[in-house]
Amino acid sequence: MTTMYGPGAAEGTMAHDRTTQEITDWALTLSETPLGSEIPPEVVAGLRVRTPSSVHGSLVEAGILRDLAVDGDEAESAWVARSRWRYTTLVERPAEPYTRAVLEFQGIDTVAAVRVNGSVRLTTRDMHRRYELDLTDDLADGPVEVVVDLESALLVAETAAVADPLPHPYPLPYNQVRKMACSFGWDWGPTTITAGLWRPVLLHIWTAARLADVRVAASFAGTPGVAVDTVVEGDADTVSVEVLPSGEVGPPAPGPTTATAPVTATAPVTDGTARVRLSVPGALPWNPAGLGEQPLYDVRIELRDSAGSVLDRVVRRVGFRDVALVQVPDDAGISCELHVNGTRVWVRGLNWIPDDHLPERVDAERVRGRVRQAVEAGANLLRVWGGGVYESDAFYDACDALGVLVWQDFAFACAGYPEDEATVAEVRAEVTDNVRRLRHRPSLAVWCGGNETLWGYEDWGWQELLAGRPWGELYYRRVLPELVAALDGTRPYVPGSPFSPDGRPTNDPGSGAQHLWDAWNSTDYTDYETRTPRFVSEFGWQALPSWPTLARATGMTDPAELSIDDPRLAVHQKAEDGMAKLRAGLEWHLPSPPTAGAAFHYASQLIQARAVLTGVQHFRSLHEHCSGVVWWQLNDCWPAISWAIVDVAGRTKLSWFAVRQAFAPRLAILGGTRADARLTLVNDTDGPWSAKVLLVAATVDGRIVDEVEVELHVPAHRAVTSAVADDLGPLPEDVDLLAVDVEGQRSTRWLRGDLELPVGPSWFEVETLTSPAADEVLVQVRALGLVRDLCLLAELEIPGARVDTQLHTLLPGESVTFRVTGPGVREITTEGWRELLWSEGRIR
Repeated sequence: MTTMYGPGAAEGTMAHDRTTQEITDWALTLSETPLGSEIPPEVVAGLRVRTPSSVHGSLVEAGILRDLAVDGDEAESAWVARSRWRYTTLVERPAEPYTRAVLEFQGIDTVAAVRVNGSVRLTTRDMHRRYELDLTDDLADGPVEVVVDLESALLVAETAAVADPLPHPYPLPYNQVRKMACSFGWDWGPTTITAGLWRPVLLHIWTAARLADVRVAASFAGTPGVAVDTVVEGDADTVSVEVLPSGEVGPPAPGPTTATAPVTATAPVTDGTARVRLSVPGALPWNPAGLGEQPLYDVRIELRDSAGSVLDRVVRRVGFRDVALVQVPDDAGISCELHVNGTRVWVRGLNWIPDDHLPERVDAERVRGRVRQAVEAGANLLRVWGGGVYESDAFYDACDALGVLVWQDFAFACAGYPEDEATVAEVRAEVTDNVRRLRHRPSLAVWCGGNETLWGYEDWGWQELLAGRPWGELYYRRVLPELVAALDGTRPYVPGSPFSPDGRPTNDPGSGAQHLWDAWNSTDYTDYETRTPRFVSEFGWQALPSWPTLARATGMTDPAELSIDDPRLAVHQKAEDGMAKLRAGLEWHLPSPPTAGAAFHYASQLIQARAVLTGVQHFRSLHEHCSGVVWWQLNDCWPAISWAIVDVAGRTKLSWFAVRQAFAPRLAILGGTRADARLTLVNDTDGPWSAKVLLVAATVDGRIVDEVEVELHVPAHRAVTSAVADDLGPLPEDVDLLAVDVEGQRSTRWLRGDLELPVGPSWFEVETLTSPAADEVLVQVRALGLVRDLCLLAELEIPGARVDTQLHTLLPGESVTFRVTGPGVREITTEGWRELLWSEGRIR
């Protein structure tokens, strides 16, 4: 089957002379497998599949394998990785007249030979790049058979690792092939080494000429403008450029004040290139989320012949903005600040991994929903981690529309990489393709060499194994920055995450971006409060996924079955000593830490929520010293016990609500000890903040010892810190809790360690209120004593239920209302809701 793209279709497709068809109908067959006679008969016969697809995905769709994202088994599908596979299709001769026909593979996973009518015409070895194949002469005589023979990437990688052993942290040598690293297994993900045509296959035809490359750069400094550089293949006369507001993606672009009419310009094609520069004086700036709107503009580039006929057309959607990474020496080291349109942006970020272990299955709707969850949690940046993939256009569309900055890793992670001539050539092609594809995006803020490669070489004992052999530094220090400068040049490049400038240690706390993993690996989340980084691009804490997701994956039917020692649970824990670390986190904070049942589930998510709240609030209180945080991680690719705040089914953990609290643009933070307690107000908005603050000192049972209302003024993009004693005086020994209320938000600070606090049972009244909305219930809870971290775990009873708020600490007499939505929520009685309410007092 072919899908036709006509005038004004998707970005990058053609009107008039050039036409694009998507080739979607293929036969998938097994060429060779270690299974022998155990091959499922359906596989022997072959499957009809629609691309984009992977072998694993196609076998799941056919009912041959269970889905790992739901309830599958890694061992059941392990044979797929060691097999060879074949995709076959027939490309029909186009009915339209043409002089050129080119078949474009936007993503082949990974090591393949492409045959045309039986002859090998193309070999591939990089999942992350595109390949083209000229079929002009082949199609002249009629339909063409195209066969893609896929080798086992695992066997290729294992063979390469014998010849050139390079360090890598997990059993399988993912670093030996240019393929999604985490498909070989990670500390949060399964081993699913698949193969396939994972991105579209397109047939382009044209007669005279096409735009082979288009570079569009929009800037805002001074007078907003657009620079367009094109490379033309074939004979053409001129290139015309038109800039006009677009309301097709995201919020409608502003009206007449942005541009009274479309702005146009034309340039001649000379020696196969054309350059256009034009000012757009009415354009408004594109802003990060929380700092203004995100007006988007279409830049329409048309290639014309001498008669004025359109030969090719490309549309790029842009936003006018400028971005810079500011690193200035100071008394503490070197700053690390992201500036957009001249304003320092305090980064509230989340790390992004592939949203499915088979990334071709992630459609635009799912991507938009996940990015929106990040924005609703208060995030203004997503870091696309280097062990996954360069994300789909739909991901960057969503970020452009919603004002989410993107820190983009190149595809290197946690390992040494070969520097042989063939691999360097593939990396150059891969980087060229992806920089060209993404460089016009207003959301894209930072290019990054990769994840933990420089740090690994420096601190993980690689040097003895390498014994002076190349390990990938060529990419981070030379190949990548040179290509970024040549192909983009409008945004910063950093050599890795973590990184430090000027030859300092890679994970130096006084400069660059730091990864903080000691808390999870060996100490406790309270360790965050001893750190003073300039920027944190990774830190995290694990928790179980939502109960419905976990139940479906493990086959459990009742939370009472849940146990930290259950082998069914261990399957979904991929981190080294992960269960022991989970247990330690509970033991550090709960006198009688639960390890079974619903109490264990709540406690796991509670400790994760406290970890992110502790870390983010502390780092934000260092507002002028530290310039951003990126929590590990936003999302999951399967039902994992992981650091994610949203599980693979899109269900939010308690930590998502903690992030939403900690990422509030205006935030009150309590810190310090009884002797030096302090209040910090952070204002990460464009306007000043006059805040009326209620500061409360209370005992562990909720008795108020003192309270005072003060008014504080915080300039835009600044923070103000004051001593609590200035308002409440010295704190008596019976004061264990400080609480601050401002604009409907509450922050708390406990003045003794969790194990020292004699927190008793939680007492409260529960009332169910009617709601005019269908499938909605309001559950009101009134505290009769102090209640710490109150949550309503509706998912324990109703898998589809959603709760609008969580993690409330209430003083006696205070109330909170939970809004619960979903089919069946009205069937739960008031007593039923009481059983679904959890707080620390219930698990101590």
